[in-house]
Amino acid sequence: MLLRIMAAAAGIAVVSICPQLPPLTSLILCLPLAAWLALKRFYCLLGFTAGLAWGALYGHQLLASQLVADWQQQPLWLEGQVVGLPLTSLQRGQSVTRFQLRLSQPPCIAPQDCRHGLRLVQLNWYQQHSSPQTIIPGQQWRLQVSLKRPYGMANPGGFDYQSWLIQQGVGAVGRVIGNPHNRLIADNNGSVDRWRWWLGGIIDDAANELSHRDIIKALLIGDRRGISPQQWQLFAATGTTHLMVISGLHLGLVTTLVFTVVRALVLLLFPRLPAERCAALVAILFALIYALAAGFTLPTQRALIMISVFMLGLCWRRQFPAGQAMAVALLLCLMHDPLATVSLSFYLSFAAVACLFYGGVGRYPVLGGLEKILLAQGLVFIGLLPVLAIFVGQLGFISPLANMVLVPFFSLVLVPVNFIALLTSLISLPAATVLWQLTDSLLTLSLDYLQLLNSMAVDLNLSIAYRPWPVQVLALLAVLVLLSPTGVPAKYWGGLLLLPLMVYQPTKLAAGDLRVTVLDVGQGLSVVLNTRHHTLVYDVGPSYSAQFDTATAVVVPYLRYLGINRVDRLVLSHGDNDHAGAAAPFIQQVDTRRLFYGDEVLSGLHASASLCTPQSWFWDGVHFEFLQLPGFQRATKSNNRSCVLKVTAGKQRFLLPGDIEAATESRLLNTYPTLLTADVLLAPHHGSASSSSWAFIKRVDPDRVVFSSGYRNQFGHPHPAIVDRYRVLNSAFYLSSQSGALTFTVSHGQMLGPSQYRQQHRRYWLSASE
Repeated sequence: MLLRIMAAAAGIAVVSICPQLPPLTSLILCLPLAAWLALKRFYCLLGFTAGLAWGALYGHQLLASQLVADWQQQPLWLEGQVVGLPLTSLQRGQSVTRFQLRLSQPPCIAPQDCRHGLRLVQLNWYQQHSSPQTIIPGQQWRLQVSLKRPYGMANPGGFDYQSWLIQQGVGAVGRVIGNPHNRLIADNNGSVDRWRWWLGGIIDDAANELSHRDIIKALLIGDRRGISPQQWQLFAATGTTHLMVISGLHLGLVTTLVFTVVRALVLLLFPRLPAERCAALVAILFALIYALAAGFTLPTQRALIMISVFMLGLCWRRQFPAGQAMAVALLLCLMHDPLATVSLSFYLSFAAVACLFYGGVGRYPVLGGLEKILLAQGLVFIGLLPVLAIFVGQLGFISPLANMVLVPFFSLVLVPVNFIALLTSLISLPAATVLWQLTDSLLTLSLDYLQLLNSMAVDLNLSIAYRPWPVQVLALLAVLVLLSPTGVPAKYWGGLLLLPLMVYQPTKLAAGDLRVTVLDVGQGLSVVLNTRHHTLVYDVGPSYSAQFDTATAVVVPYLRYLGINRVDRLVLSHGDNDHAGAAAPFIQQVDTRRLFYGDEVLSGLHASASLCTPQSWFWDGVHFEFLQLPGFQRATKSNNRSCVLKVTAGKQRFLLPGDIEAATESRLLNTYPTLLTADVLLAPHHGSASSSSWAFIKRVDPDRVVFSSGYRNQFGHPHPAIVDRYRVLNSAFYLSSQSGALTFTVSHGQMLGPSQYRQQHRRYWLSASE
């Protein structure tokens, strides 16, 4: 039975890595094939085939729920209900509210042209007037919008936002158009999210003066909107993110507590009733309520499924083997969400539970309470080592120290007190305030402890580069050996299998070789250049808000992916947000030795900051040179103060001109008449019509041109006339929005690539948006 269940789960998972789906008509062939396999009793193959069919049907339904391609960026009318908790923030001086709208009517481009399929959209509503419209969960709105298909930046090591959106069921993203006919048409006061919003208001009233009110809300109703980026970084560095939000861990803790209390009460008050069955049913109900309070996110849905499987086993009084119960939970989770395999939380959840079951065989019955807690932390730490190394690129040795103390503290003290405070608030707000003050003090102690551990994290946390699959397999085998039951001979020698994970170093570039990666940072620019021993970063992309910047989301994860913790030179071409907006968070996270800038406004970012005046240097046989005009820093427009960098590896030349415009291009032609020729050109100003003058690009005469621009960006970059201009030169051109990260490699004087990240990681739900 176990193999059949796992075969079905594998079939579903296989579809999630396919670059395209089989036609729907071909799935009809699965019916006679399934009948034949059942007749021949090939049950594992039958399960695998059924899994493939289920995954493919889900995929076709998923693609059908995305925005019609030819309706992108067209004015559409939508009608639907606000779901989730809207987030209002300031972006470049504007008030913007991000919220999701679940459609109750098909979208319409005109009264006579409405199409079904789209079900959920994510919208930004920019409002400049002094009294912006308040968006509340449960409201029913009719809005005119401009939409695009879900899209995200695609880079090695970075968060896959596009896959996350699609996995949430979002079929389009966009903005509300300021139309006077936009109107609120109804209000559903009874929606789950409305209750979450109402409870959030109660907590705000009672805990308004408390330092950790936002974490209190996150623990009770899954409202994470107020947690600062600095706090998230602290939780990530100490491996405690799962403690600060409603996660599978919290559902497990609450369910266990409810089961224990209800079972004891039934035995005491109703001895004739089946105590375990009653307690299990109440625990499932309570887990469902808690999951709904968290917004019924996919991680809590998976946790609810796992809990229900184990509790229903108690109800039926069946002693399911742990492996079989986990396999059933795995299959149900994948049937519910076939794209769960693209989510890190999916692997972490099942890996942690598997480690507790597999590693605890024969150990738990002979241990006391404290010993069990310590053993559980050790098992999870060892078991998650390869998972964190493969998916996160970090080994956090601080994490066991943090969780060993805080997991029991949260389980037995903080979370129960927090819940009691919430229940008390429904009766007496002053009494609840006293309890939340106690919760706030407990959270202060917890965060102080995390800060202490974080101060040690530099020495005890290990950032590692991407490991090839043989190293990953050895690490997984090491876990199986190390966590094997007591009595297995010489099992601790399995630790040797972890050594490749710890000591593996990516192959270094040879002397004279160069790797140039144009990262996909949306409408902006960031380029990472590597020689054998040195790294230069040219621009870091934009900062959109206090919660999101491309340094944290893209550039730093890419450097970690390469195993790089130090940057020798950071060049900020000029002061525009799309090039240097994320500079401050980048410098905070990465050891930056020197900073060069084109705008004086950037000079205060680093102690060793200096202008990119004309100069040159060699790194490992590769020549770098700033081609600057006299007095360039006095240019009227920031674009024309851009640092212009030329890099030469052997006979291969790269030119990075920032956002210079036609007038500056002409002056460069006069100042450097023989130095502008390049094999690869980063198109000036993202391919704007104000740049790439004919005289300039004819002199550069590039074989390849890269346009770093956002997907369907508001500026229309690159301009079609500019693209045609490069076509006349027979230059191959690439758009970062279509290719993802682009990597050019010069090896032994030969140009290799570019490798295109999106082409290398094609999935059926991603290619639909291209």
